[in-house]
This record gives sequence, C-alpha cells and structure tokens, in this order.
Amino acid sequence: MKKTRTYRTITGRHLSLIGLTKGEQQFLTAVRKRYAKSPGWSAFGAWWLGELTEAGVATGSACYRICQDLEARLGIAEGKVASPDYRDYLADLIEERYGSRYRFCKETGIDPGHLSRVFASRSELSLRNLQKILKALGATMVVQSSDDVAARVSPAEAAKALATAG
Repeated sequence: MKKTRTYRTITGRHLSLIGLTKGEQQFLTAVRKRYAKSPGWSAFGAWWLGELTEAGVATGSACYRICQDLEARLGIAEGKVASPDYRDYLADLIEERYGSRYRFCKETGIDPGHLSRVFASRSELSLRNLQKILKALGATMVVQSSDDVAARVSPAEAAKALATAG
C-alpha cells in the first residue's frame, strides 16, 4: 500500500501527519496494532484515552483527532453512535478553513447564536443560509445512499486509512 502523510476522517477532513513527534508516532503505531484487532467501541475508547495520557500526547494533536474518529467509527458500526450529519461536516469545514466558528461568523455575517443552535440540534438552517454557508466554505451538498455512507464510515475503511497513513 502506498503511504500517505495524512489521515482522512469520517467527514473528509485531512489530518496532517507531518511533524509528529517521535512519541506521537509511537502512539499511532500502538493505535494501529490495537485497532487491527477489531476492538469494541467502549473498550477502544477507554484504552486510547489512557494510552494518550500515558504517552504525553496533547489533546490538540492529530493523534487525538484520529483516535476520536476511529472510536466514532466503531460506535457507528455497533449502532451505539449516530453517523455524522450535515452539521458535523459543516463544523469540520468551518474549523479547517476559518479556525473557529467565531471567526467564520464574523467574516461571513452568519448569526453566531443561530449557528450555535443549529450545531446543538435546536434549530435548522434555512435553504438561503445553508447556501450562504456552503458558498463561504467553497463546498457543496451531496446526497448519497445510506449504503455508500455506511461503507465510507466503516471501521474497515478506517483501518485502511490508518495503515496507509505514514
């Protein structure tokens, strides 16, 4: 398999593996080995959090986000965690492209209170606001079959991504 320098999350976000410390690289090696054994959702979640702390890996690191993604995939596969919805995709794009929701709202004129309610599932976006947000993010909405989504968020897909992430 060809090695890449990124890991791609459920929502399509690319996490760079360039510049990982030796400790982070060793931690990811341990994660790969553990994940290859098809652990259960809760067992994997408890394990990686403990290992992360023991290894001294920061919660802001790519390793942390990779483990969150791997854990989510296991939870989805077990039916204990919901698949990502449009809010998750938007939140990741906003963070990736603007750094924060505050900055995004300030630069685009989107009401931060409304966006917060949308992300908390207490409100919905109008079609007009959704189009405005998508335009600001340089994104588009895609409708996919449930089977396609299930295949993309599967633990097996994550294992492949993890194996090729160098």
